[in-house]
Amino acid sequence: MDVQEARIPDATAQGSSLLRLFHSRVSPGRRMYREHHHTAFEIALFKEGHGVYTVGSRTYAIAPGDVFLFSSQEVHCITEIGPGEDMVLMNVHFEPRFIWSPGNELFDAKYLRVFLSRSDRFEHRLDRANPASEVVRQLLLQIEQEFSTQQPEYALMVKILLLTILATVSRNFRHMTREESGQVFAKHQLTQIEAAIDYIDANLGADMRLEDLARVANMSRSYFCTVFKRLNGISPWDYMTARRIEKAVKLLQETDMTVLEIACQCGFNNTANFNRAFKKVTGRVPSGYR
Repeated sequence: MDVQEARIPDATAQGSSLLRLFHSRVSPGRRMYREHHHTAFEIALFKEGHGVYTVGSRTYAIAPGDVFLFSSQEVHCITEIGPGEDMVLMNVHFEPRFIWSPGNELFDAKYLRVFLSRSDRFEHRLDRANPASEVVRQLLLQIEQEFSTQQPEYALMVKILLLTILATVSRNFRHMTREESGQVFAKHQLTQIEAAIDYIDANLGADMRLEDLARVANMSRSYFCTVFKRLNGISPWDYMTARRIEKAVKLLQETDMTVLEIACQCGFNNTANFNRAFKKVTGRVPSGYR
């Protein structure tokens, strides 16, 4: 499996990214179903090859041009790639706050409804017969082009193109989301949740409790957990764990530290807890990344 990556870094958290674009080429054959989790939302565009996507208990046939949408913590895995040709795909992973972060009123959590407020008719694969699917494909290719050329203000252009994708899906695939009835969050609440996220990302090696995060956000523990999940599609604790494992993966790949040293660097007090969390998030054991 050949993977190439480009990213837009998070200025508030060293080594972290708000958006990442992956190019992957995978050889034909059956693949073991592997659970993995991440804090980001995902949009995948398949360029070449046929196969099968398994999402929980559901399966989807994959064909060139297909676009798939996945929320955070949603288990999904390509379990089969048809014979005769490699599968070539592009994935865009973006943190929810890349869209809802306060500071620009144009970008708002409401554009994330297809990830956060799904109806019973939701399908992970965009309808091939809907003309809007081709619009989304072309917008994804424009994002790819922005990363390739990196002209001035390319990060802003990527954000605008991503927002256009979300608006296009919201407008043309309305059956996939619930009717507007959710809570609208005030700007100060977005700022408070972002402060908690910044605190998590800056203190991955420290001992953190939900009470600490709620205090940073200036909210009660229960209300903080509710607002956090409504905005990010993931609980604060699961977000923290996934971020710690992301850091651990980087250390495993780039250093010769022992597993115990890495576990301590990433906020785990013993290797048993570390191995359990690592397997839950990545579907692998730590040694599989070294």
